[in-house]
Amino acid sequence: MLKRIDHIGIVVKELEGAIERFQTFGLPASEVTELKAIGVKIALLPLGGSSIELIYFTEPQKGPQSVVRSQQGAINHICFEVDHLEASIRDFESKGARLVEGYPKQGVHGRVAFFDPQTTEDVLIELCEH
Repeated sequence: MLKRIDHIGIVVKELEGAIERFQTFGLPASEVTELKAIGVKIALLPLGGSSIELIYFTEPQKGPQSVVRSQQGAINHICFEVDHLEASIRDFESKGARLVEGYPKQGVHGRVAFFDPQTTEDVLIELCEH
């Protein structure tokens, strides 16, 4: 069962400049995390009980990550927090959503799973279990 919107991810071309821009809007970055294994740096900007996630890819696309990385534009994905990731995955799959290859796995927010946008009305959906 979906609990709340955990974060909205936005792909940026340059991380430090994006952080500075969002700070001018009153959203200071609480942390910047680099996951070298998947070639990404992520800045979290908390807002109420949710956050904006600025995503900067440090490595070119490769492997199953290409589905996640190809969702470019104003919003990369919407993440919903769930209590039980495996049960939520089964529920989404029973409704026709297809899990992106290689997921679930450990992410910045705990265990995460992405669903192919072709099976979710062209919206990249992430589920996370903290």
